[in-house]
Amino acid sequence: MKRVLSIAGSDSGGGAGVQADIKTITSLGAHALTVITALTAQNSLGVSAIHPIPPGFIACQIKAIVEDRPPHSVKVGMVFTAGAVKTVSRMIAAYRLSPVVVDPVLRASTGRLLLEPDAIRLLRDRLLPLATVVTPNLHEAELLTGKRVRTLREMERAALEIFRMGPRVVIKGGHLKRESSDLLFDGKDLTVFPGKKIVSTSTHGTGCVFSSALATFLALGKNLNEATQSAHDLVRKAIRGGYSAGRGRGVVAPHSARGAEGST
Repeated sequence: MKRVLSIAGSDSGGGAGVQADIKTITSLGAHALTVITALTAQNSLGVSAIHPIPPGFIACQIKAIVEDRPPHSVKVGMVFTAGAVKTVSRMIAAYRLSPVVVDPVLRASTGRLLLEPDAIRLLRDRLLPLATVVTPNLHEAELLTGKRVRTLREMERAALEIFRMGPRVVIKGGHLKRESSDLLFDGKDLTVFPGKKIVSTSTHGTGCVFSSALATFLALGKNLNEATQSAHDLVRKAIRGGYSAGRGRGVVAPHSARGAEGST
């Protein structure tokens, strides 16, 4: 069984973070390994508190996993502090972990910062050059490039700019106004994965599910283009299967997306 390592924060509401990653990886037939970078107190209404895990203990978790049996792929989500970014980057480089999918979790949908301001530069300078692919949404692409990203054309320009930071790039277009298309730049070609807009209030966890699915498909032997298409299809089905988990925004259901490849 392929092993996929999620390095991310814990979502006490169960919709995103490591919890979403475990559900996604397991639903695709792989074994989920986890390294917790932060504990969050959150529910469907938002994040009320964040407790960062000390960098030294993050390193201990990675060491314990890798020195037993290394993962076949890695997904990095919320890291929160500058110290965590430094540690995760150092450990990925030291153990030569690959492929690495970085989901640059910068801000919650409610507006709360999920990466401290002084850590954004470190993420660009230290973590992204080690990544195989980075998966920002439109807002995250704006923060990484410092430029507006609201249209497919602007997504293309942002992908080219982010690629110069080191990784290949998938910009997720779930926040586009008239469509929900993702865009991949693999260093040579720009590929659009088109999708019609899905009207749903159950969208919590989409970014985590996409990135962990992408990491899993890469571990299973798909190339980046194939893995991106499969992750795109899975997330769309997971949104359609979403459900309410509280009084606020509902969560996506990656376990409902088995057999999602090829569906739109």
